[in-house]
Amino acid sequence: MSKAPAPRPERVLFVHAHPDDETLSSGGTIATLLELGAEVTVLTATRGERGEMLTEALAPLFGDGPRVAAHRETEIAAALAALGGPAHLWLGSGGARPTDLPERRYSDSGMQWGPDGRAIAADDAPADSLTAADLGEVVDDVRAAIRSTGADAVVSYADDGGYGHPDHVRVHHAARYAARAEEVPFSMIVPADSDEVDLTVDVLPVRAKVRAAVEQYRSQVTVDPVDPSDPQRLTWVMPHGVRQEAPAVEAFRHDADPVPPAPQTFAELTRQGKVTAVVVAAVAGLVVGALGTVTHQQRLGGFPVGMVLTTLIVLGLVVGLRLLYRSRAMVTAAGVAIIVATQVLVSVGGASSPLVLANLAGYVWTFAPAVIAAFTLAWPDLSGLRARAAAASASASAEAGAGATASAPASSSDPAASGAPGRRE
Repeated sequence: MSKAPAPRPERVLFVHAHPDDETLSSGGTIATLLELGAEVTVLTATRGERGEMLTEALAPLFGDGPRVAAHRETEIAAALAALGGPAHLWLGSGGARPTDLPERRYSDSGMQWGPDGRAIAADDAPADSLTAADLGEVVDDVRAAIRSTGADAVVSYADDGGYGHPDHVRVHHAARYAARAEEVPFSMIVPADSDEVDLTVDVLPVRAKVRAAVEQYRSQVTVDPVDPSDPQRLTWVMPHGVRQEAPAVEAFRHDADPVPPAPQTFAELTRQGKVTAVVVAAVAGLVVGALGTVTHQQRLGGFPVGMVLTTLIVLGLVVGLRLLYRSRAMVTAAGVAIIVATQVLVSVGGASSPLVLANLAGYVWTFAPAVIAAFTLAWPDLSGLRARAAAASASASAEAGAGATASAPASSSDPAASGAPGRRE
């Protein structure tokens, strides 16, 4: 007794700039997807080397990029575990780097506050920073992550990066270009009160997980204690002293849908497209039938060139329709049209019509189109077997990719709150 294979879980790739961004801007959605059985991966571009160190114990690390990076790796690993344990990749490393390129690190570009109160690029961004890297290289790394995870959807910031941080803006562009290149839907994190919200996720049911995750980022935020009168309320203080509150819902705006691929077979056409295709096949059959009826008796130096060419044209039309469009309907339309065109022209000429004579060429033209169409209609459709073989191959590749991902570093991932101005890693 056969059993239909269960559909695989949805795979979602969140692309963020620094550790903590995944939790502050989309932690509720990540936790919710994991509870629903989705396969979630967080891709983090940098390790936030230029972030603050808020506690007295961590203050000596400030300004020491490698030590800050090492500490923030531990924070994001703990935060992701609190959210439910999504997979994690570092941009430029295994699973998020083309296999023909050596691995690399992208460092935090830093930021400064502009005159309008929004983040702008720092004057001293390192040479190996994310914003100094070639955008094409960053896009290729994100594309590698999409492929290695088999992502069905990609999520990142809106085009302003949430509050202008240059790393966030760079991540937006890279993730969006990569998703489009891989023909994967792309969604942007937006404020819940935005006029351009396509999807909202109720994150109150996972509030405890989000709180536990935010509390792991002691170097970046100070989490307020639980309010006994409102235990679901979650607030924290940013390094510049601004208090932020976790929303009850997280909101997203979908990018324009990728241009759908052109239909490749008759079955992929719309109903109107199918009708049009059948009509076009019939018209082509009428034209071939009329020309064949008129020319099939032609000879060149005794050779029956008309009979041979008209038979080859019928063969090319009918077999070509079956191979290109995998459509018996179009083959039937063309075959019937050829026969109808022949009979109509013969009947117009009467019993003494010179168009179809009682000779070899006449018999071939009378019966060959019907025989060719019958054989073409009769052969089996092997596209289902090819599709199953392709699916099996893709499944095997996905399992191999998952194994490679599992062996990659388990530390992890995402960047800053998509909304109000936050700090500055």
